[in-house]
Amino acid sequence: MNIHQDIPSKPWQNRYVTYRRLWLDAAMARFSPEMRGVVIDLGGKRSEKRGTFQPPEYQADMWLYINLDLQTSPDLFADVTKTPLKTQIADSIICTEVLEHLPAPQACVDEMHRLLHDGGQVFASVPFFYPVHADPYDFQRFTEDGIRHLFRDFKLVEVYRMGGYAGVLGLIVELGISGVVGNTYFDKLMRWLMKWTSRLLFHYDLRAFGRESAAWQKFTTGYFIKAVR
Repeated sequence: MNIHQDIPSKPWQNRYVTYRRLWLDAAMARFSPEMRGVVIDLGGKRSEKRGTFQPPEYQADMWLYINLDLQTSPDLFADVTKTPLKTQIADSIICTEVLEHLPAPQACVDEMHRLLHDGGQVFASVPFFYPVHADPYDFQRFTEDGIRHLFRDFKLVEVYRMGGYAGVLGLIVELGISGVVGNTYFDKLMRWLMKWTSRLLFHYDLRAFGRESAAWQKFTTGYFIKAVR
């Protein structure tokens, strides 16, 4: 499946955040028609959302946000590794950009497996080449092998790369712009050069993605996962 084909032709418009968030928004939009029935968003934020993806809550029978951050307006204040919900209650579970923040990510994946009924689906994402971003902690990064090990109890696991080598380079440049804090002519020039260098790399990455050399396919900003119980 080519998730990158869903990224808009002018990605710098409409609540643009980062190149990695573009991939996440595109992946979530691609799979959104499958988010039906009882949907549980583990670690998701009802408020203070980032990016352009709007959860299709209208097509679900129930959509629950579970979080330990009250500022995000969760429906249930609970630990994502041990919720008070009944076994096999969910049709779909969303868990995006959460597992890296947990000291025991396997416990969260096991909880997903417990909450889903047979045939239920998980839609998750994790970073790979990405800076430390504590929320409130940042414990680890995952390879595809590590992801498949975490989801080993699921009968089907699909893992999608979110960008390639040029995208990783561009993301590093893009995120580094905020580190140029001065207001001299040189600082302004540096920020301008970094912005357009990153965008050039992103455009190349989207055009080349899926056709890269084997060496370049070892690079990605992160992974999107669809797993079926």
